[in-house]
Formats: sequence, structure tokens, C-alpha cells
Amino acid sequence: MKYLPLIWTGVMRKPMRTILTLLSVTVAFTLFGLMIGLNATFDLVAERARADRIFTGPRFGGLAGNGMPIAIARQIAAMPGVKVVTAVNFVPGYVQDPKNPVFLVMLDDNAEKVVHDWPIAPEVWAAIRKDRTGIVMSKMQAARWNKKVGDSFTMISQAVKRADGKNSWTFKLVAIGDDIAEQTNGYVFGNYDYIDKAKPLADQGRVNEIDLLANDPATATELAQRIDRTFANSATPLRTITDKMARSGKDFEGLNIKAITHGIALAGMFMVLFLTGNGIAESVRERFAEFATLKTIGFSDRAVTALVVLEAALPCVLGAALGVVIAALLARQLPGLMPPGFGLPFPTISPVVMLWAAVCALVVAAISAALPILRLNRMDIASALSGRA
Repeated sequence: MKYLPLIWTGVMRKPMRTILTLLSVTVAFTLFGLMIGLNATFDLVAERARADRIFTGPRFGGLAGNGMPIAIARQIAAMPGVKVVTAVNFVPGYVQDPKNPVFLVMLDDNAEKVVHDWPIAPEVWAAIRKDRTGIVMSKMQAARWNKKVGDSFTMISQAVKRADGKNSWTFKLVAIGDDIAEQTNGYVFGNYDYIDKAKPLADQGRVNEIDLLANDPATATELAQRIDRTFANSATPLRTITDKMARSGKDFEGLNIKAITHGIALAGMFMVLFLTGNGIAESVRERFAEFATLKTIGFSDRAVTALVVLEAALPCVLGAALGVVIAALLARQLPGLMPPGFGLPFPTISPVVMLWAAVCALVVAAISAALPILRLNRMDIASALSGRA
């Protein structure tokens, strides 16, 4: 406590420099909190993901392509180790205006077995099979479109046209389901057979994705690799990934999101290190004679070291605290700020994220103070007092 007046005097010697440093550190730790928070979300989602579920689709073309023949789903279903297979079609489009995008997932009768962990009651699946034009919306999507059970839902899809050449699709909302944590934008799904038979004959019998369950969760990764090898030299090479890997952020549409976020967070820490390092070095240089005076009146090297470290730690720790608080506030607002269809999950500012921020702040402060401390420990007191140091 006796050092506080000295620390405060040192920090506030150049108020503008201190304020700008604090603001920069706060911004850097806000970015750090969001990035590490996003990784924390990926970890939570991956932990909940099914170990036996696998997704596969065309290696080339993606959502914009024409998919793959449904015969591939039958071939995969016949492979050893496969428990059940479901075919999936996507219908991207918009409601009234392209600024109002919507994305429908059309599932076949086996979907209930493959995604039975979804909060969808058996009677809802039955309603989809009975009413081929029926769709189910999550609460989030139903609120977005202001729909209730029994309402019609019309969308326009330039990518998926009807057999009569029209691109307008009308469905009936048969149920509203609970939201799912990993479906950050909610969901809308309907009957695969209906959408398939309503398309032009040349486009029928094709799917965008095949989802399946492995008989043994322990063999899911090996099964995914075997599927890719089997179709590697076919007319439709596949890209297969387990649910665990898909949710982990290590392979998100071919990108390692976790590696990217770690890189951004690390860049933020380098920025903090550069700012605080320059700031504390300049501050010590300006007060070299003052530190020599402190040593003259009895301050030990350890006491002077503590002063410098605490002076470096103050903007780092305060900036880290402010940055994490701002990151937490932003994380709560992001679902409303992000455009519809935003695929990434949102950051989770957990206690682990806060701990990482605190540790990084202290490490950065210690590294920033290292060179000034080394110089102070080697100073010649007489030269410093005379102003020649």
C-alpha cells in the first residue's frame, strides 16, 4: 500500500499517454475476450456434439453446386459400420426482398433417427410426413417472421426452381420447435421428398448433404475417412467430417476458425506488449534520476522492481478488466447485430476467458517491465543523479 502514491504519480506524470495506452489496451482485450470467448463456445458445442454422427457432401461446389446423386446415400448406407443415413436438401432464398434471407433444410424420413437429439417431438416428424408442404420453425425463426402454427410461409429461391419454372415456394407451418444452442440462427426444415418431386425432372434425385450415424462412436473418424477414400476417384468426390470436428471450429467450411481466433488474440497481445513496453520504458527513462534518488534513500532493487512492475501492470490489468466487460456486453448483443444466416456461434465470456485475460495481462506487464528493470538494476547512481545516465 505504501507504494500506491508513487505508482499513481508515475502513471499520471503524462495523463494523455496513460489514457491513450489504457484505451488501446482495453480495445485489444475486448478483441481478445471475443476471440477466446468464441473458442470457449466451440469447446462447449463440441462437447455436446454426438460422437457417432457424420456429415458428408460434395468436395467441390458447396451450397452453390448441384449437389450429388441420391444413389450415393444408398451406397454409403450399405457400407460396413453405417447405422442409418438421411438425405438433406437445402433451399436458400428470401422473403419478399433479398435483404430478408431465409434458409430451409429439407429432410427425409430417416432424419428423425439421425438428429433425434433435436428437441423435436415424434408427432412433429409425423406431421411433416403427412403434410408434404409442412415446415417446422424454431422459436427464433417463428418470432423473426411473426408466424404461428397454421400460417403459410412463402419464400423465393433463385437457386431452387419449381418444375413449372417458378421460383416461389409456399409452405404451411405445422409446428414450432425449441431452439438449439448450436443453431445460432434458429432453423426451418421441411419434407425432402416434396421439394425433390416439385423440382424439374433433371434436378430430381439429387441431395446437398448426407448425414449418417456410425454403429460405433469410436470408429466415426475412421468411417469418415473411409467414405472419402471410397469416393475419391468417383464423379463426385466427397468431403466427410464428424459432428465433433464440425462443431470444434477446427474445420468450419474448410477453415480452422480456432487457429484464426488464436492468431487474432495473439496479435492483440503483441499490440498490448508494444504499447505498454514503450510506455513503461519511456516513463522510466524520464525518471531515471528519481529512481536513483529512491535507491539513495534506501529503496532496494527489489522495491524499485516492484514499483516498475506495478506501474506496468496497472494499465494492463485495468484495460483487461474493462475489455472483458465490454466483450461480455458485446457478446450479448451480437445475436441481434449479426445478419440473418450468420453461421458462426457467438462468444461465451466464461470464467476461464476472464482467467486467461488476467494471466495474459500480468504476463504482458512483466515482459514490458523486464528491460527497464534490467537497466535500473545496472544503473550507476552517481551518474543518474548528475543527469549523465
